[in-house]
Amino acid sequence: MVRSPLIMVAFAGVVTAAAVTPSHFATAAPPPAAAVASGPGSAQLTSGWRIQSSATAGASGAEISRPDYSATGWLPISQPETLMAGLIENGRYPDVFYSDRLKSVPTDQFAVNWWYRDQLTVHPRAGGRTYLTMNGVLGTADLWVNGTKVADRAQLQGAYSRFEYDITPYVHDGANAIALDVAKNDPKTYLSDSQLDWNPHSPDQNTGLRFAPQLSQAGPVSLRNVHVGQSNAKDLSSSDLTIKADLRNDTATAQRAEVRETITHGGIRVAVSARADVPAGATRTVTLSPADHRQLHLSHPAVWWPYQLGGQPLYHLAADVRVGGRTSDQYAEDFGIRTVTSDLTPVVDGKTHAPHGYRRFLVNGVPLVIRGGGWSPDMFLRYDPRNIGDQLAYVKNLGLNTLRFEGNLPPDDMFAQMDRAGILAMPGWQCCDRWEDPIAKWPEALRANAANQATRVAQWLRNHPSVFTYFQGSDEAPDATKETIYLDAFAAADWQTPQVASAEYKSSPKLGPSGGKEGPYNYVPPGYWWANGPETAGSDPTFTNTGSAWGYDTETSAGNTVPTQDSLNRFLTPADQAKIWDLSTTKGPGTGPDLFHVAPSYGSYTKTARMGQYNTPLWNRYGPWTDMASYQKIAQMGGYEVTRAQFEAYLGRSKDPANPSPGVIYWMLNKAWPSLHWNLYNYDFDQPGVYFGALKAGEPVHIMYDYADGSVKVANLTRTRQDGLSATARIIDMDGTVKGERRVAVSGLASQDVQTVLTPKVPSDISRTYFAELTLKRRDGGTVSRNVYWLSTKPDAVDWSKTLGQGSGAVFEPGGYADLTGLQSLPAATVRATASTRRDGADAVTTITIRNTGTGRVPAVFTRADVRRGTPDGRALGGDDQVRPIRWSDDYVTLWPGQSQTLTARYRAADLRGSSPVVTIGGRNVADGVVRAKIG
Repeated sequence: MVRSPLIMVAFAGVVTAAAVTPSHFATAAPPPAAAVASGPGSAQLTSGWRIQSSATAGASGAEISRPDYSATGWLPISQPETLMAGLIENGRYPDVFYSDRLKSVPTDQFAVNWWYRDQLTVHPRAGGRTYLTMNGVLGTADLWVNGTKVADRAQLQGAYSRFEYDITPYVHDGANAIALDVAKNDPKTYLSDSQLDWNPHSPDQNTGLRFAPQLSQAGPVSLRNVHVGQSNAKDLSSSDLTIKADLRNDTATAQRAEVRETITHGGIRVAVSARADVPAGATRTVTLSPADHRQLHLSHPAVWWPYQLGGQPLYHLAADVRVGGRTSDQYAEDFGIRTVTSDLTPVVDGKTHAPHGYRRFLVNGVPLVIRGGGWSPDMFLRYDPRNIGDQLAYVKNLGLNTLRFEGNLPPDDMFAQMDRAGILAMPGWQCCDRWEDPIAKWPEALRANAANQATRVAQWLRNHPSVFTYFQGSDEAPDATKETIYLDAFAAADWQTPQVASAEYKSSPKLGPSGGKEGPYNYVPPGYWWANGPETAGSDPTFTNTGSAWGYDTETSAGNTVPTQDSLNRFLTPADQAKIWDLSTTKGPGTGPDLFHVAPSYGSYTKTARMGQYNTPLWNRYGPWTDMASYQKIAQMGGYEVTRAQFEAYLGRSKDPANPSPGVIYWMLNKAWPSLHWNLYNYDFDQPGVYFGALKAGEPVHIMYDYADGSVKVANLTRTRQDGLSATARIIDMDGTVKGERRVAVSGLASQDVQTVLTPKVPSDISRTYFAELTLKRRDGGTVSRNVYWLSTKPDAVDWSKTLGQGSGAVFEPGGYADLTGLQSLPAATVRATASTRRDGADAVTTITIRNTGTGRVPAVFTRADVRRGTPDGRALGGDDQVRPIRWSDDYVTLWPGQSQTLTARYRAADLRGSSPVVTIGGRNVADGVVRAKIG
């Protein structure tokens, strides 16, 4: 029998995860018991947990949840987590991502239930109440406290569910125990998390606790659902703040309460309060607004902006409720002041490809080109705040401004870090699985669970300034009933940013057309993204998985990502690596040997489980390879050029009057494990060619080449107008002869503006493979942007009739590959590199200058620098000596004789591990070398 009353009011707290070892996830140690003091507020139950299989435990919940139960032999875990995370933390399955070791994890051990147990010390407050809040269960769970069952698995389930239980009758002063009997997760049955077709599913299906439970204590009146609403002037000259709080009386007598709210920012302090009579067993909402508290009208507030447009000031709200002159409960959170709006771009009759226009977002009135990536958690949902900080640093290094979360929402710490970093968050429900089953297949209990999860998510994310929207559908739009469940929950939470029906071009009854689209997901040539004309509209009425850089594309990329050799050595055997470049992979889509880390062969895109889809066009465009070394040179160039083109096209076409491209989400930003599919950087922070192609396209002020018409465009992603610029284009033969050069002045470039500035002439006598060097300079000669392209007089020819609507990638016309084979005949180039390193706080900054010292005209093509751990006399240590994570100003540079370029790389000095920094250099036609980068 379930004894505890369920309080159906979502707890107004944040979800956090304990920090783990920065470079790798935590190793288990005997967990200390959690301790909760007798004061008001809440504590995250992140310590003291152990897990054990029910097949081993052999005891009942009544026994296991007693404080005197002996958990000898149980596995200690550093925080609530999934079963696989716990097993790995305890030394099971070491280096599980290496080669195909993941396949060897026995899955039958997860067919039985597992126990989660926490031993904690509680000092109940005299005359107060104690509450236990469960924050998400992956699978289902029965909950026991001190020998009493307080919740049943019929209710306790759902990735983002939040259930609060009054456990006052069951807690003791001193030792207490909590136990959960957790049954296996099944994303096809429950409203849970899964990583879909992104990677292999975890052997335990991510069974376990999604976020840490909370233990809270309060006096007669609890404080819940505290939040700040804002009404901002259009010009942001003022902001009216409204604070709401629910006062809940859990006693049998009426209570008079005083709620006090204080908002601070810098030297600003706004304090307001109100009194309320709360009947016995009732909840009363208190609203404090400028109508009654003029202090809540802020003149010239500090406004939060995405990082490229301004600062990220945060206000702090501290609230408490007092009864009889004593604090009964308290709460605190940060929020930012900003305005987000959204609309659909105008439809131009006969020219706009989509019937309703395209989704567009404005932040503080500024139309923003969304440039982002789809984020993935670790395969076992392990979380490390420093790892996330490093990932967000990469996002800013790349010039991206947005992360999409298709379900798989991270702990609150990540959203808080994004608030501080000025990176936008685009969350929403995940596709497929139980979430997108028809509503007729959702029983009433599941609908109630969906409402609970929607309420929790809306209350959780509403005051994060980084969260600028919520997608209420992914591949599908919600039907009328689902939409009502979601929208009612978000309305009750006072959600203020735009909500969108679907990530595809679909509609829901109330939200209307989404204005988004998806795909492609596999290889397309760089010119694909720039293609324009009626043929790119295709015949697909949903405008899904089709076309080039027009519209708001919520997930798309050219498919495979080939890691660097350093990265491949970390997770693949030599035999595995040979499958990547195997010549049988050049015979078309689906050809070549199976490779476990390539793609989700268990998912919907089965052909991408082999490298044929990607390698065939590389082979035909760049020419043959004979081994991994020669393949690497081609694959990194190929990844660079197509990723650069994707981001440049969505930027360059963003102002098109009929078919603008308001945003693009690269699919994906990262991966849950080491992967050769869908990522800009690898699990180990490896930076392959695709990373630097995106970095080049993400320059704040940028010059770019339009593959469709051969024009040159410039763009300004900063908040500041750019004046006094000039653009130069040089067309250069393979032998280094400059066949054409043109320079023009650039008129004032406004914030978020894109201009076409010139179209260089390509002479008929140029080599079949040639270069275009574009530079953008200031009046003083300083280079703002430099961009080198390798092009062909024989462009790629895509068969649009076979390509559009199927989403898997480009279908080429017979013989329709660009000819870039001239790169294979490049003579060797000679370069000289110098490097030095300085300390900047905890960071080291290495500066490298690369100069082409050749006496002829041979360019040093696609030259890469890496910082490595080395010896004092300038030798690399060898083995896994690459320093990462690391942020570069640029890399993979191409230089003609007499030219030089200076690069900077920033990284943690501690990652040198006591060794000396050295820099290795290598390129398409540049021999490998190494230089010292001594710290001065």
